[in-house]
Amino acid sequence: MADHPISSIEVRSLLDVAIHRLLENDTYLFEHDLHERTITHKLAEYLQPLFPAWNVDCEYNRDGHEPKRVRLGDPPEPEWDQGSNVFPDIIVHQRGNNDHNLLIVEAKKARHARPAIDPYDRMKISAFSRDLSYRFGAAILFAVGTEPGARVHLSFYSNGEWT
Repeated sequence: MADHPISSIEVRSLLDVAIHRLLENDTYLFEHDLHERTITHKLAEYLQPLFPAWNVDCEYNRDGHEPKRVRLGDPPEPEWDQGSNVFPDIIVHQRGNNDHNLLIVEAKKARHARPAIDPYDRMKISAFSRDLSYRFGAAILFAVGTEPGARVHLSFYSNGEWT
């Protein structure tokens, strides 16, 4: 499947393209404040053709045959203690291959004019990187409401840093 290395710039650029397509083609979802899962599902549909060598899944909760678990907390829980079961909004990975986890996306929606990324989502993405070897992460906040077009606030995670 994904034989060539993909850079953070490429991943971020492709994510931006998918978000742009979502906002351009699916304004109804934002104007009518549809459920977060509806929005993330549509975003995953736009991501799949941009990552043809990868699987793009929503709410995917398996690490091989076992449920996905990560150590949450800041700092992380000192003992593994099996970690916490997690259900990421969207992941870009290769199913059944724990060495090929590319991107985790956590998304929220809000009615605020100046939305802020959820600290729990940032912690969850960091834990996925640390515990499940995801190379990149994105925390996205979509502003919803009756105004045409949605505003997006995105934080991107790469190499232990948020941008």
